[in-house]
Amino acid sequence: MPLDDATLLTIEDSLIASALRPERWTDTVTRIVDATGSRGAVALPLKGRVPGVPVSTSVEELAGTYFSQGWAARDERGRGIPKLLQTGLFVDQDFATPDFMRSAPFYSDFLRPLGFQWCAGLLVDVGGDTWTLVLQRSPGQGPFTPDEQVALRRLLAPLNRTATLAAQLGEARLGGIADTLETMRAPSLLLDRFGRVLRVSSHAEAVMGPDLTVRLGEVVAPADGRANAALRAHIAAAIWSEVRPDDLALRPVAVARADRRPLLLRAQPLRKSGLDYFDGCRAILTITDLDARARLDRPALRQIYGLTPREAALCEALLQGASLNAIAETSGTSAHTVRSQMRAIFGKTRTGGQNELLILLNRHAQS
Repeated sequence: MPLDDATLLTIEDSLIASALRPERWTDTVTRIVDATGSRGAVALPLKGRVPGVPVSTSVEELAGTYFSQGWAARDERGRGIPKLLQTGLFVDQDFATPDFMRSAPFYSDFLRPLGFQWCAGLLVDVGGDTWTLVLQRSPGQGPFTPDEQVALRRLLAPLNRTATLAAQLGEARLGGIADTLETMRAPSLLLDRFGRVLRVSSHAEAVMGPDLTVRLGEVVAPADGRANAALRAHIAAAIWSEVRPDDLALRPVAVARADRRPLLLRAQPLRKSGLDYFDGCRAILTITDLDARARLDRPALRQIYGLTPREAALCEALLQGASLNAIAETSGTSAHTVRSQMRAIFGKTRTGGQNELLILLNRHAQS
């Protein structure tokens, strides 16, 4: 197995390139697979799950079957985790005899029909988030020999250095996402793969309270058990790729509030590839306050469309749901005057009626 100094340096350079540009992951993992005499590779977390896993193309069917048919819950290779945590490496021979591999369904019914049997697992630890890069071999390729295991240990340092770099770059991206959401004035929370809260925007803090809060790192609706259960299911459904498109859990969740309209919560996944899996953030949870009133940028309306101060004020009242008669009463003018102002606004904004005007105004609205 050609894991000499030059090959290791090439692999580490490729790993670093993948940390900077996640689309390079496929080339990098192919290089590792070829250098280790493997057929494919898959990265799996030791705790929790991820929405899909970083895999080489050659094991995509294997990984898909592993999760969809429940083999993840019957993975005999979990027996190798103590050795992995102790030494940074495990192989099948550490815990499975040839007779066991012939009789255990995980090997006989899952791996062998798909053309796999042997593996080596390498430990990758990023700030306590522990993964294993599992190198897969076919029956014909045979197990990783003791000499090959010694060579594989040389991959541990570059793998862990690069995973740490990917996590640091991810933290910087996370800060950029958070800054963008602040600029957009969007009430939102950033969530990790467990649904735990990483960041809360200042606008989210402003609308949250006793009816919706963060407790022990989790978004909860303490006073609404049904909404709380629906929220957990909704966040999980947004993160995990195996959820059906018509799943009820994908619908936004309404959290009731006393004497106020509900808060509407919707989770949007952030899809990952390659070393992106180590950067933490998996979803954005946005909050819509149904009691919030949209405000218009009146100076912009006046500058762009030439509206008068009264016309701009009328537009804002209209956007907030007031009727023309209510606007006339509030402003102390006649309904005829308000209708005349509306005709003037239609002409200046080049809109063909009230509905078209409302669509235009919503584009200028600030929450």
